[in-house]
Order: sequence, then structure tokens, then C-alpha cells
Amino acid sequence: MIKKSLISASLIACIGFTASAFAYNSGNIDLGCKKPRFKTFTPPHKAEADPESEISFTVSGYADPTTIKATAKNTPLKLNIVDKQSFYAVSATLPAALTGKYARIHLKANNTVECKAKDGWLIKIRDTAEASPEAATEDSE
Repeated sequence: MIKKSLISASLIACIGFTASAFAYNSGNIDLGCKKPRFKTFTPPHKAEADPESEISFTVSGYADPTTIKATAKNTPLKLNIVDKQSFYAVSATLPAALTGKYARIHLKANNTVECKAKDGWLIKIRDTAEASPEAATEDSE
């Protein structure tokens, strides 16, 4: 009876010490890599766009805005980045040289701990800008 009690008490003590030993981390907390996320692509994937039209997308707020980059057919795009507190709204104008072609918009960004993310989408760029409905009625008059 005493032997079983001592074994039970020893077992409980070992479990308690083991749990606290595994809980100890000495401050080396690995937070992991939280990659920036890209969303809200405009125009949407595989849609058509006019030459020199505006494209836009959003990037998660934990991205470093100085690392946000975009290219179309290996041409860097000049980005307009607006901080919206919980995310970044990014816009750019398509290069004039891209007409009548498909172009993949390549996106890159890092977060503050140098965790890198890539994404993108494909759009078709028309040969010429489509005439607006007002311009079409003016031409016919």
C-alpha cells in the first residue's frame, strides 16, 4: 500500500517537473514567418484592360511598404502606396508599350522580419483604349 502510494506520488511529481521543463523557453520565442498577403486585384485575373489604365491591389498591413514592388513584362511599375491602417492600397498605371498582349503582374513584398512573399495575376491589354459610350455617340453625330 505504501509502495503504491510512493510510486503514484513519484509519477505525479515527474509529470509536473516534465511539464515545467518543456514550458521553459529562456526568451527564445520563434514567432515564425508571417508572409504579406496580396488581395483585391483590379482588373481581376484574366480580365481585359486598356493600355495605360490603372491597376490596383491590396497588401496586408504587416508588410513593409518600402519593399512592395510590381512589374509587368519585366517593366517595373511606379506604385502609389496608401496606408489604410490595417492594409496598404496600391495602384499603378500600365506601361504604354504593352498593347495587345497578355501581361502577368508580378508582386513582391517583405514583412518587417524579412519574410518574403510573391504573387500576381494575369491580364489582357487591349490594342487600343475602348471608346467611352459618350465618345461613340459624339462620333456618330
